[in-house]
Amino acid sequence: MKISNPLGLDLFGVILFLVENVPYLVAGLVVLLIFPSFASKDPKRSLAVRRTLVIAFIPALIAIISFSVFACSWEDAYARGYQIFSQPSLRSMLESYIETGDGDLNDILESGKYAPTFGYYELRYLAKDLLRHTLFHTNDHNEENIDEGYNKGNDWFNSMLGETMMYTSGLYPTGSETLEEAQNYKIDYVADALQLKPGHNVLDIGCGWTYVAKRLTEKYGAKVTGITLSKEQLKWGTKWNANNDAKFFLQDAMKIKERDDLPEEGFDRITSLEMAEHVGIRRYQEFLGIVKSLLKDDGVFYFQVAGLRRHWRFEDLAWGLFMGEHVFPGADASCPLGWVSDQLERAGFEIQRVHNMGSHYSRTLADWLVNWRSKEADIVAKYGAGAYRRWEVFLAWSVRAARQGSSTLFMFTLTKADVMDKRRISSQAHLVPKDISV
Repeated sequence: MKISNPLGLDLFGVILFLVENVPYLVAGLVVLLIFPSFASKDPKRSLAVRRTLVIAFIPALIAIISFSVFACSWEDAYARGYQIFSQPSLRSMLESYIETGDGDLNDILESGKYAPTFGYYELRYLAKDLLRHTLFHTNDHNEENIDEGYNKGNDWFNSMLGETMMYTSGLYPTGSETLEEAQNYKIDYVADALQLKPGHNVLDIGCGWTYVAKRLTEKYGAKVTGITLSKEQLKWGTKWNANNDAKFFLQDAMKIKERDDLPEEGFDRITSLEMAEHVGIRRYQEFLGIVKSLLKDDGVFYFQVAGLRRHWRFEDLAWGLFMGEHVFPGADASCPLGWVSDQLERAGFEIQRVHNMGSHYSRTLADWLVNWRSKEADIVAKYGAGAYRRWEVFLAWSVRAARQGSSTLFMFTLTKADVMDKRRISSQAHLVPKDISV
């Protein structure tokens, strides 16, 4: 049985187009509304009809897309053999587990008994929050989302992330690495991609709890400036780096050009690890333009983002909506590789290398889950059993999502596309595949 939505829509393509072009669509609709009807015999009636069509267009389109996803998720589940009329949905079972603690979380996720159909929870989130953040992603939204995403308490995140406090994927080159070894290997990979040298001025956008900055400063001799919107991260990082020269600021990346203490000639290297998802689809080009303007012509930009697969399944969307509601509000710019690559090239960057490391993210999440479960008593005592289990669901479901490709990880090494042949040649000479047996 072929599964397709009623209108044959490429939902990813339609949604990305709508969000990217909201200002132009609104402007076009306004023009249509006020443009006089010279050919109409009844201008007043023509205006009333057009007004109705204009006002209804975007809500109607969103309603059609939402209904299409809702209906097709049930069609898909039925075709795949799920018992949709006798078993609750996957999300309903997970919400029940969060509320009561009853059941086995691994069985709920992995048994294949519960269909990822769309229902009450998904539609509620769409109506309540997702459209507001996605269509009108503002600086105020970014600041609102920080408390939910990153200011829960440093003890909360330390219970999950462990010693390095790295909230980004590690790399496990042999598969036997500990979490800390995987995170150190990842940072060393970043330093290698950047061709980092002592004295390089580095800007780390979305520096988190600052371990990247700490290692690049102390091991590689870089002069690192880190920016974050989280007061908790800034407090932790400032204390952690008291004995090195790294600098940290509470700074919205979208407003960084307002600062008067940045290097006049720009930064030698810029890093951004899993922060751009929060920029929003609508403002992605604006963000990349800011980054490009801050990078020296012979500089290198390392860009790491969590992404999605274009050939999606309904569980991918159900997981993504859960994440948007409870873990990373406003992080609507987790998108397929083709979209991210297109955005980078449109902004004036040339992609020198890209890796897809989603399975390594799954391994990282599995290590975080082990850490989290080891601290259950402490977390429950301070934050409550429901909060503990909701985060447990996030981690366990994300292990599955990254393992099967619902989510993944893209790692880009970039240079400016319109300048400096020397920089391009140097990066490609450094990044040429090595240790290949012939």
